Amino acid sequence: MTIDAATLMAGDDALLEQLQQRGPMNFARAYDVMERFGLDGLVVTDPLNVFHMLGYWPQIATTRQGQPPTTFAILARDQRQAPAIVTSHFIYYYTFVDGGPREQLQSYIYLDAADAGDERQAAPHPAFFADRGAAAETQVEQRRRERTAAALRAEPSLADAGGALVRALKAMGLWTGAIGYDHPLIRAIGERHERPGAMVPADTILRHIRIIKSPLEVALMRRGAQGNALAVDAVVGSVKAGANYRDLRRLFAVETARLSNRAVFMTIDRVSSELPTNDAVHEGQSLFFDGVSHFQNYHGDYARTVFVGEPNAAARRTAAAIVEGWHAIREHLRPGVSYRDLTTLGLETLRKLGVDDQVGFGPHSVGMMHTDEPGADGGDFFVKDNLILQENMVLSVDCPSLETGIGGSIHIEDLMLITADGADPIHHIGDHIITV
Repeated sequence: MTIDAATLMAGDDALLEQLQQRGPMNFARAYDVMERFGLDGLVVTDPLNVFHMLGYWPQIATTRQGQPPTTFAILARDQRQAPAIVTSHFIYYYTFVDGGPREQLQSYIYLDAADAGDERQAAPHPAFFADRGAAAETQVEQRRRERTAAALRAEPSLADAGGALVRALKAMGLWTGAIGYDHPLIRAIGERHERPGAMVPADTILRHIRIIKSPLEVALMRRGAQGNALAVDAVVGSVKAGANYRDLRRLFAVETARLSNRAVFMTIDRVSSELPTNDAVHEGQSLFFDGVSHFQNYHGDYARTVFVGEPNAAARRTAAAIVEGWHAIREHLRPGVSYRDLTTLGLETLRKLGVDDQVGFGPHSVGMMHTDEPGADGGDFFVKDNLILQENMVLSVDCPSLETGIGGSIHIEDLMLITADGADPIHHIGDHIITV
């Protein structure tokens, strides 16, 4: 059953209120994974990982901003320790405190170059936001001053990021233990301060945490996936002979924004380039629309195939076979089944139908990334692993035809939540093959 935009967004405030209190991470899973890999804690600075742990996206220190890391999040395996943030005086005051009280969080603030005075006596507001006293504080100004002042009363500021990170690790009992990290700067700080504990690259470990979703993550995935599917459906509803691929991709961006999602990409008829092309829909064509967008960093991934009028017979046959293959896979989704089992089942279904076309049937976990799962070797390059399905994974099985010369392209894709004894879609399903 299709949900409308108003109904979809009616629950957004409740979800955002939960993010104001804590990060969406499955913390029970995180503690288990840290124990499995022999870690006493995690220290992260990649915005995606900081958000996962704290519910705060440090947008000032991102690749697109062109700045090095300035914010760190820490999680100890010792559950008596609340997660911690280490960030600059400016960032804490200017962005972090606006996101919510986060009263259980530990805060370690370091001074900015523009700040003056004793490093242990920072004002609630950075020097360049000094209060002139000419008018009453606005609501924003009061909130920032009060929350920053509370953090500084609990933990005085330090001169620089390295000193603040060192203090946080010592206070949280992580100075001599093994910690996982996601950026070489973290290791460099540890080495510069002669930290005695082991330091382990943690990208794979963090992916092991992310594949099993918390209840809040499942809710965010469902919201993101539903909005994404609606946006793709809106694009499909506008398809007609002569429509330009680039214009259709722009429409996807507009629709995702209208639904409070953010567009990541839309592949149309195997074309993903955002540079200008003259590709346009034509009568008798088969083409797919594969859209990815996210809500609060949790991704939807949804694809449908469109026949524009009467397609080539080969395209119709292949599309029908792919739908049957996906239906067979859906019926077998449950904990304990492997990725390889799913691919094999899809291909066997095609063979039973007498179809020898090349079809992908490629499973992948979806979450804060389009492919959000650990690789096989844990090395620098991602190598697909034969993962075993577990409850509260969110799974996509890409079902693209890899054939050419059949009158166009074919692909279908849905997101499924793995349950205790099966799987449920987290967005409306509707028709996989649509004729316009």
